[in-house]
Amino acid sequence: MKLQRIGLSRFTLSFLGLFLIGIFLGDFTQIVFYYFLLLVFVLIVIALFIRKKNLTVLILIALCGLSSGLADYRYFDAKETAKKISYGKSEFEVMVESSIVKNNTQQIIAKYKNTKLQIDAPLYPAFNYGDKLKVKGEIQDPKDLKFNDFDYGNYLLKKGIRGTVKNPKKIAKIDWQGNKIISQILKISNTFAIIINKELPEPMSTLMIGLIMGLKQQLPDSVSTAFQRTGLSHVTAVSGYNVTIIIIWLSFLLTYISRRASFFGTILATIMFVVLTGAGASVMRAGILAILILFGKHIGRKAYYPILILLVADSMLIINPYALKNDASFQLSFLAFIGLMILSSPISKIKYIQFIPENLRTVLSETLGAQILVLPILIYNFGLVSVIAPLANILVLPFIPLAMLLGFISGITGLIWLKAGIFVANFAWLILKYILVVVDNFSRFPWAAFSLKNKEWWWIPLYYIIIFILLRHKNETSSRDRPVAGSGI
Repeated sequence: MKLQRIGLSRFTLSFLGLFLIGIFLGDFTQIVFYYFLLLVFVLIVIALFIRKKNLTVLILIALCGLSSGLADYRYFDAKETAKKISYGKSEFEVMVESSIVKNNTQQIIAKYKNTKLQIDAPLYPAFNYGDKLKVKGEIQDPKDLKFNDFDYGNYLLKKGIRGTVKNPKKIAKIDWQGNKIISQILKISNTFAIIINKELPEPMSTLMIGLIMGLKQQLPDSVSTAFQRTGLSHVTAVSGYNVTIIIIWLSFLLTYISRRASFFGTILATIMFVVLTGAGASVMRAGILAILILFGKHIGRKAYYPILILLVADSMLIINPYALKNDASFQLSFLAFIGLMILSSPISKIKYIQFIPENLRTVLSETLGAQILVLPILIYNFGLVSVIAPLANILVLPFIPLAMLLGFISGITGLIWLKAGIFVANFAWLILKYILVVVDNFSRFPWAAFSLKNKEWWWIPLYYIIIFILLRHKNETSSRDRPVAGSGI
């Protein structure tokens, strides 16, 4: 059989996809790593003797991607492993990178020499980004920290944290050393949150801040648990979902002015959204992805999502390859977006749900598509599976875009004139109240969710391989069933 010409997109997909696999395999033991490189070399030699030119080039490009991913991981890992600090040190200076309240403790991530420390300090005085602190306390090695079989020490090490300090004897601010641009971004983000708190009562204000800014740690435990049990936690996490909602609505509204205004206005809104949410890693990923999609549409090119998603993922992993296996936010963000893109259409065509009205069917199919791909990660990390999620999502998700848009507009308006912002926020209050009532009542069902925790990881790649095979089979079946042009059917 004659080999068909291989499209250029497959060369790009091969390199980007194998680069991702190379990073995934990068933490093999040293000796296995060298055997793997030897196998790659042998395959390259074999490929050079294949007479079919396109296939040879494809194999070489794929192997280059695999080798690049392996090399990137090993280089980054060696650099991180080489970082050493003196444990037991009693007095030292650090610079605060971030600080959150967790379990009635101020958890500070601080820069110390060429690495980071996690300091669990009293709630007061509160410390913020850029504060230079003088600390008196014992630096402990986190490598042996475990909680309920969870290797917390390894988790911290993969976050670049080489030491922990529990209840320091003394901690005081002595100077400020932060980056002025980052400081201004965080200041704007905090001001935006303060404005929302002034415009809406509790718990609506914390929910709105969660929807727009993804600050789940601010949600009361009861509300956070209710969202988990109903499978709606994703709406309060800054991800591609949140950014996409803002972009779709603003792009739609600005289209009435002009196509040019729609493009540049939406780009500006995306940048503002990134700034208002504190420019964290997850929202930066979503923002980059959204801007690339907008740019492609503006120049008249339809976004080819497999390449786009892999390009953004690989770009992020070059900087920190540990994120692939150790950052649940990174995993959930990309998997949810992929599920929405590639699974929602096949699901919407299932005959058993054809009786559902089109708009509701779209919401259901997109929700199921995203949840099918994130399910193994949720089970592995959180161990909670929501049975009632499909119904809860149908009732809640159609109102999320409007709630977010009203919250975004009320926050921006409130920065200029608080009374005008409160007027807009009154409309958002009605939607938020409805969402909270639905989530609260549905979460009360005893069968709404159940625990299913499994710390073995080997089944996760197998799960995705099965999904890929089923999807490919579905596409091939659809292609065979599609009428051929000119056949008279």
